Amino acid sequence: MSILVLGIGNFLRSDDGVGLHVIEALRKEKTGDNIDLMEALSGLDILDAIKGYDRIILVDAIKTGGEPGTIYELSLKDIQNKHTNHSFSTHLNMDLSTMLELGNRLFPGKIPKDIRVIAIEAEDVTTISDKCTPAVECAIPKAVEIIKGLI
Repeated sequence: MSILVLGIGNFLRSDDGVGLHVIEALRKEKTGDNIDLMEALSGLDILDAIKGYDRIILVDAIKTGGEPGTIYELSLKDIQNKHTNHSFSTHLNMDLSTMLELGNRLFPGKIPKDIRVIAIEAEDVTTISDKCTPAVECAIPKAVEIIKGLI
């Protein structure tokens, strides 16, 4: 089974880069030969990256009003039921369901059905900084452990 862990974000927007920081931390761990680790910034980058994999784990910041650093493990059904406006990401120009539907039309049979989302509650996604806020920084090792459990 081929697995992609895809960190989404922008290193220069504080907590918005948490998905990328998680990928950096995972690169220091032993994740297995069939695990690919990548970064992406926008919806179309995501579509191109995920095609052809059996399983996808997306890692990104989320703003729900919850406690910064809270980690949410979401399925596609969770995303569709709870986050219908612009999904979970500031990087998608459309919601995740619409993006995947587009992917299925553009790349028939290549978009995986097994997609999980690890979303970390952000405190600050607007300040120009390559550092996450302390609460989000503390969540990175926990997110790594959750992802290792999924793979």
